[in-house]
Amino acid sequence: MIMHGLKHNTMAEEELFLLPGYQDQLRSTLSNSIYDNLPEPLRDLFTTIDNPYERDILLLGTLTVLSGCMPNVIGFYDRKWVSPNLYTFIEAPAGSGKGVLSWTRLVGMEIHKMLLEETTLAKKQFEELKREKIKQKDADVSALKEPPYKLLFIPANNSASSVVQTLSENDGAGILFSTEADTLANALAQDWGNFSDVLRAAFHHEPVEMQRRQNREHFSVERPRLSVLLTGTRGQVIRLIPDTENGLFSRFMFYSFPAVPTFRNVFDHRGTDPGHTFRKVGQMVKEMYLFLQGQTQALELYLVKEHQDRFIKQFQLLTHVAHKDSGTPILATIHRLGLICFRMSMVFTTMRYYSQTKRDKKSEIKIQPTDLEISGEIAYTLLYHANMLVADMKNGSKYIQQQAKQQRFFDILPVEFNWTLAVGLGQKLNMSPSSVRRYLLGGEFERIGKGQYRKVIKEVAGEH
Repeated sequence: MIMHGLKHNTMAEEELFLLPGYQDQLRSTLSNSIYDNLPEPLRDLFTTIDNPYERDILLLGTLTVLSGCMPNVIGFYDRKWVSPNLYTFIEAPAGSGKGVLSWTRLVGMEIHKMLLEETTLAKKQFEELKREKIKQKDADVSALKEPPYKLLFIPANNSASSVVQTLSENDGAGILFSTEADTLANALAQDWGNFSDVLRAAFHHEPVEMQRRQNREHFSVERPRLSVLLTGTRGQVIRLIPDTENGLFSRFMFYSFPAVPTFRNVFDHRGTDPGHTFRKVGQMVKEMYLFLQGQTQALELYLVKEHQDRFIKQFQLLTHVAHKDSGTPILATIHRLGLICFRMSMVFTTMRYYSQTKRDKKSEIKIQPTDLEISGEIAYTLLYHANMLVADMKNGSKYIQQQAKQQRFFDILPVEFNWTLAVGLGQKLNMSPSSVRRYLLGGEFERIGKGQYRKVIKEVAGEH
């Protein structure tokens, strides 16, 4: 969607739009076309997931875990070499279905277990060597260096210094994974400034360092490659990221959805176990991890000139219209959304490359147009959810308030209505006639005659 250009409205009022179809792009759920065009190994993960919200968070969670399982993968963006690492926060009320994210951990679990086994073996060899040294006279046991503690998933109940230490022992790589944001928020209560600094720096692979006061241990990571996947409620989001000005907010992919008062069919899909499918993909991801780790040089992913130009054009347009609607606060989100879009493309293309070629070692890979396309579509949905969250932050934007007003306007309109009624109801919400006309041109309505409109009712499955 982003790469093939936005669809243009053919109505006479089109000239009122700076970016035709913009409102229609900001949809709350991901389109089916995204799932139809996923790399083959990922497509099977979502075939039995009917709920669109659960399907979306599983895809975003899987992308985030995968982004932390791709050593030696780089791309050139904004005059820097970047790795695919992503930060994601899934926000929803308790009991709304976000617990399915536990399956995404299985995508990286085989790597995690492999690294822990290496740690256990290295620790055993270290202890044996230590015992042998002790038997020797005049042996300096203190000169022995303990082996690093290797793992993939970093516990969220750590201090900032512990996270930096873990990264330093794992060549700068790791995934901060927590299904309850309060676990991390509690850990940050006494260490917020340091942890915020670490997360903000690690997102751009900038050096991080930390020193423990007790024993004056110093840890540093020259180029961190940290991925972050958190889930929690709206209150937990605000507790973790209380405002939009310190830069942490714009580094995250946010996805929010409400609890729906229905009881799912818990006996549906008999004989199917999504966990089994995720474990199967996890085994393939481990093989890909070892393959990429064994590369003699980094695998560089790049966009061809034509796609670079489209990418720049679309994000320039998006920046212009979003700034016009909501002002400066949204700019950081838009700018980093470009990097996030590029990183998602890297993840998709790396998966597609490995699944199709296996052992065909290359030093450069072109990012596939399909992968850039679906990443662009995801980016628009991420912008929608970021906008919704900004309303609850200390620095809420005019654009978000406008979105809420438009939703109220949509709710009070009948299914079919005329221009006069729309203007009258809009005035009750302090919407000018030009604002009403602009909203009617979006994807929420269709024109059925002169001055006549109809709501576009989107069918969404609602079991949670």
